[in-house]
Amino acid sequence: MNILVMGAGAVGSVFGGFLAEAGHQVSLVGRATHMAAIREQGLCIQGIWGEHLIGNLRTFTAAAEMPQQDLDLVLITTKSYDTEQAAGQILPLLSEKTLVLSIQNGLGNVEAISRIVGEHRTVGGRVIFGVEAIAPGRVEVTVYADKVMLGSHTGEVDHKRIEETANAFARAGIPTEATTEIDKFIWGKLLYSCCLNPLSALLEVAYGELSEHVETRTIMTSVIQEIFAVARRKGVAPAWDSPLEYRKLLFERLIPDTCSHHASMLQDVRRGKRTEIDSLNGAVARLGEEVGLPTPVNRMLTQLVKAKEQMRKGLQPG
Repeated sequence: MNILVMGAGAVGSVFGGFLAEAGHQVSLVGRATHMAAIREQGLCIQGIWGEHLIGNLRTFTAAAEMPQQDLDLVLITTKSYDTEQAAGQILPLLSEKTLVLSIQNGLGNVEAISRIVGEHRTVGGRVIFGVEAIAPGRVEVTVYADKVMLGSHTGEVDHKRIEETANAFARAGIPTEATTEIDKFIWGKLLYSCCLNPLSALLEVAYGELSEHVETRTIMTSVIQEIFAVARRKGVAPAWDSPLEYRKLLFERLIPDTCSHHASMLQDVRRGKRTEIDSLNGAVARLGEEVGLPTPVNRMLTQLVKAKEQMRKGLQPG
């Protein structure tokens, strides 16, 4: 396949690197320092999936730099607040057969992409493995909790094509499956992210420590209860029968499996960058307001992260 990774940071680099190593033609669009390092030294992927050095990657700092070509697949791996801009930038490069896959955090990304490129091209993805950027040109896969899931938000994409894409990912070394219920998996990832990301960012600890204290466990339990209530009011059936069932999974398997991981939100805060809180707990609070349900814990976490964002920005030089 001819593949473009739009917003190739840590996660996008793993997808692009593994797919290139498997023989696909891959182009990356990302930050100048990261792209320059990959051009000069290759892309180094290290961590729990082994050591890889991939050199057959084409790198760009903007989609407009790319020559017109016949793309089979575009992966959008930008931060959620850049989704619409990224979708608009890739639009001139798409053909009718190109699939556009959201590999992102939070709610609203698939809908934003589909408004620009069309439902017939748009595929949603749920990713629940962790990657950290070590240095320009070098990323590390730190944790793995479950397979990547791919699916059409509306059913307008031929499921066979989604299965073919999932199989290509799996053959490249990224465990992946196709599903006809992608919303269920996106909301499941939302539960995970909303419980862990803001608390990891606010308290500056790894995920494992969050389950060790009654106070943080209580906060996460409230986050879960609020999200279940909003999902049901919105007509989304979570993959678990009750908040208690998901809470058990989170504390007994998901957190232990990713206990050493620090949220990317913490890295954003430390660097004085904008976080994705608006597409996570902030999205839950907005949807709760739309359907008339109070979400005080998700709203408070959103406000606290935004406050920390502003405070850390004030500490950044220049």
